[in-house]
Amino acid sequence: MLYLAVVVIYFTYVADVLERGTLSRAVIPILYAAVGLFGMVGVLTGVLAERVGSVRVAALCLTTVGVALALLGLASGSLVATAASPCIFGAGYMTGSAVLAVWTAQLMPHRAGAAFTACLILGALSSVAAPALAGVLIPSVGLGVLLVLSAALSLIGGVAFMLRGSSRGAAVARDSS
Repeated sequence: MLYLAVVVIYFTYVADVLERGTLSRAVIPILYAAVGLFGMVGVLTGVLAERVGSVRVAALCLTTVGVALALLGLASGSLVATAASPCIFGAGYMTGSAVLAVWTAQLMPHRAGAAFTACLILGALSSVAAPALAGVLIPSVGLGVLLVLSAALSLIGGVAFMLRGSSRGAAVARDSS
């Protein structure tokens, strides 16, 4: 599960980036609160999935998380980029978490609970594997490059889902009505 892998990479390494940056230590908890505040957009996930399809919403979430990772990896010296990253991430993270439930319910309406559980199990495995792999790569490529590589994977995943969603998204949205 690419989504959960890149999310856990963000959560694992954002503290390192924030502590190395130009921010006062007092601002760091505020940025974590911004993840939750901007994540409130996630309450609109069902409406958005109904209008454009859950696959397109998932694509948007992967893209959003990718942008947040890229900001950390490329511009962590910038106060604006460092402050914007958790805000952007919050929207992608919370909406992405919600769309997993919507998507699995659409995919297997009569076994939505089992489908969502399977999704979470795969996500848990990727949440363990992703930081382990990242930890192996960081000494040779550096944290910034790792974040950019994670951003690229997330963005590629978002584009792939968007391409898939353009052919299926509207049909899934109509079928679920």
